[in-house]
Amino acid sequence: MTGIAAFALCVAFTSCSNEFDSMSEEELENLELQKVFSKYENAFINTFGQPAADQEWGFGALNVTRVENANANEWADPNKAYGGLKVPPPLTDKQIAVVKKYFQTVKNPTYEDPHWTNYFMQQVYKGYTDPMPGYSPEKYLAADGGTWIYASNNMDHLAAIDPNAEGGEFVDHINNFNHGDCSTNGTVLDNGGNANNGPFHSDKIMYMKESTTASFGYYNSNGSVRRTEYTGLVSYQTIIDMLGDEANCLNDGWNRSFMGFDFEQMVGPEIISNETFTWKGKEYPVLVSNQNMYCGTFYKKANGQDLNDSDLTDELISSLLADDYLPVSGGANKKWVKVGGCADGYYSDWIVCLTKAEQDKPFTRTLFLRVMAEDLSASQASDFDFNDVVFDVERVDDGHAKITLQAAGGTLPLRINSTEGSGGWEVHAAFKVPVNTMVNTHANLKGLSNADCNPVVLSTYFAGDFTEAKFAETVRNIRVEVYKSKTWMPLEAKTGVACCKFAVSEEKTWANERQNIDERYGFSEWVQGFTTTLVDR
Repeated sequence: MTGIAAFALCVAFTSCSNEFDSMSEEELENLELQKVFSKYENAFINTFGQPAADQEWGFGALNVTRVENANANEWADPNKAYGGLKVPPPLTDKQIAVVKKYFQTVKNPTYEDPHWTNYFMQQVYKGYTDPMPGYSPEKYLAADGGTWIYASNNMDHLAAIDPNAEGGEFVDHINNFNHGDCSTNGTVLDNGGNANNGPFHSDKIMYMKESTTASFGYYNSNGSVRRTEYTGLVSYQTIIDMLGDEANCLNDGWNRSFMGFDFEQMVGPEIISNETFTWKGKEYPVLVSNQNMYCGTFYKKANGQDLNDSDLTDELISSLLADDYLPVSGGANKKWVKVGGCADGYYSDWIVCLTKAEQDKPFTRTLFLRVMAEDLSASQASDFDFNDVVFDVERVDDGHAKITLQAAGGTLPLRINSTEGSGGWEVHAAFKVPVNTMVNTHANLKGLSNADCNPVVLSTYFAGDFTEAKFAETVRNIRVEVYKSKTWMPLEAKTGVACCKFAVSEEKTWANERQNIDERYGFSEWVQGFTTTLVDR
């Protein structure tokens, strides 16, 4: 039996030897890859469970519907190129003067919607700081008879609003515009390049991306009431047509529109208390006691003194109610106010400028993915940290993207953007560290060799199909390889199969060295399809 078994074993080995001898080098490499990946896949499934059949590992079609991002600052960031965005210069003193004159002297201006989605908004004038004599005072006396309400100080949270947007009303908060003013940005790019003796200028300006000009409104800070009905928006040509030659300075090639707001104080339910006043069988509302939050006429006697109890005869109460006076809470027998609005038809309580945003090349949406990869060496939970290489891919235009290397937690040679068999960037060399040194993964906490390095831009213009439809798939196909078992092995992310890499959004940070990715995120739930995105732990 021993001899027969030995003979059979010998035949078997001879057969195998002959089979391997007949394989090409490529076939042998594929066989080794299958063995390595099979071991990795078993460890992956044992740790995180069986991947969902439709799991795309973050490389599926991106959701390109609009995200609330009205105030993207790429146009004002000296560290980001923004494709030649043309930024309007600050308004001149003469331009500001004629725009102020228009809104301070022309009552009830029209609303001419320019139908822009990408535009700049610049501060022009904060109401009451320089009112036009004989027109709107741009400040109003409160119902208490002693408090002045400065209109622009009570106008906050400027917003662009489309009441008829698909899916319901669209409200876009315009950051940095509050109290009738805008904060100053000191590093605004001059038309995307080096102009006006330098690349930057200071201005009170904000960029609105994929927004609306259908309507605008402000919030009254006293009661958080939004006012959209007191907005006038006109083109520069409308102002020239009204004021004549003195306004020709607005015809400067920027095709600006100008918007003014008329302030309205509390006049509705916001100033009604929980009390009521009944007179001759009829119930009347009672005004709130803090009369400095609304405007109106405080009733006094002919000699200018306040009413007292003895003055409130039946005849006087009937007269007050007939003239729309209402009693005030906490002093219903003495204080009576006729509520009056502040809106006077002059839309100079706050003035801003709108300019359409244009680019030297077509506008493209910012697309970004962060890729985290594991180098096929993991065999237990603590090994699956997916920080062996971390890199970002950000679209520059439809045909190019920037690749930025963020971390390298592996100690095997690993390269990105290789062609099959050669090329690419070896990540440790890119960080200028030895292969056995980990980078930006806090490996030093585990007693391992670690280096802290700044991100490295591997390529500013990596060519590929980076249209919205193809962006994620193109990023998936950026070749990432590890040198293992004497061959370069690809790190892939096939649908429904244990992944060696996955993609996330920019805010997702990578795990520390030997930190199970499940401790960082709900990775198992995502793997098995119980969550559609990677959820923070």
